[in-house]
Amino acid sequence: MIRRRPALVATLVFAGVISGVGCATPVDLDGMKADVVELQTRVDALSDRVRQVAARPPATTTPSTTTPSTTTPSTTTPSTTTPATTTISGSGISVPPKETLLLRSPTSEDPLRVMVVGDSVTYEIEPALTAALQRTGRVVSANRTQVGFGLSRWPVYQWWEIWLPFLAEVRPEAVIVQTGIWDVSDVWGSDDRIPKPEDPDWEDSFAFLVRMAVDVLSADGAHVYWLTMLPSPESDGPARLTRLLLEVAAGDDRLSIIDLTPSFTDNEGQYIDEIDRSGEPWPIRKIDGVHLCREGAALAARSTTEAVLADAGLNIFPGWEKGLWRANPLYDVDPCDDPVN
Repeated sequence: MIRRRPALVATLVFAGVISGVGCATPVDLDGMKADVVELQTRVDALSDRVRQVAARPPATTTPSTTTPSTTTPSTTTPSTTTPATTTISGSGISVPPKETLLLRSPTSEDPLRVMVVGDSVTYEIEPALTAALQRTGRVVSANRTQVGFGLSRWPVYQWWEIWLPFLAEVRPEAVIVQTGIWDVSDVWGSDDRIPKPEDPDWEDSFAFLVRMAVDVLSADGAHVYWLTMLPSPESDGPARLTRLLLEVAAGDDRLSIIDLTPSFTDNEGQYIDEIDRSGEPWPIRKIDGVHLCREGAALAARSTTEAVLADAGLNIFPGWEKGLWRANPLYDVDPCDDPVN
């Protein structure tokens, strides 16, 4: 069953999105309790739909017993070794791996199926990520990112419904997800989000949404890799969200957190917007301090790819860094001063 969060359930009732209750409805405790019970029934119905997705015949898998290595990614230059998939909050230190792999060992004839969902930053990571994953010849990746996506924007973007046909089409064995800009940042036009980051029960309510997202994305047996929000030069929102994600993942073996923070901060943990490349400074963030240049996309893609491939008993293959993905015109929006190659 989908795990419910009573505070958010009550919020959903008052919003009138799922139940028939509107803002003008008189509020009394008995009526609120009845509404919450009704909403719980409706959320259970969503859980039933999720189980229907899970009832499809699963993909044939062959578990491996190979143990991935554990390393700490560099803060400026991407590591070429394979880290574990979960990290200690704010440190980039890998947690010791399990004795068995989380994913099957894929082949070129039966590649690992990956789906990517997320917001506009994930949209910029995805071309490099797909290039790195598919360079192995044993992974296929499907892009289902959405500009403006946020878990807390469910009043206008009901992601639990939107994702179901994606899952049915792709049948992913691993799902890579990222969110944050529209959940914890001060974004123009974000009045439609519930919960808002300033709400006193934000942690509990947003944790409910994360757990619900994992329920939906993992319903067919996929493992969920959640990328942390990239550091911000002006906000502690990313760190706050990372702490929450790590707390949720600590009690859920369907979920691994890939902490991208070390690759986008200096040795003191401070925000950086460029890295050294062959003695020259190269930008990794766009002028808004949020979105990514090509080198930034490559940093995030490397950390993510190494983690996912390690769980399938694979190493990252060289050569993807200079691929055609770098010519993607999305990097010319709010352009960086970085040559295509």
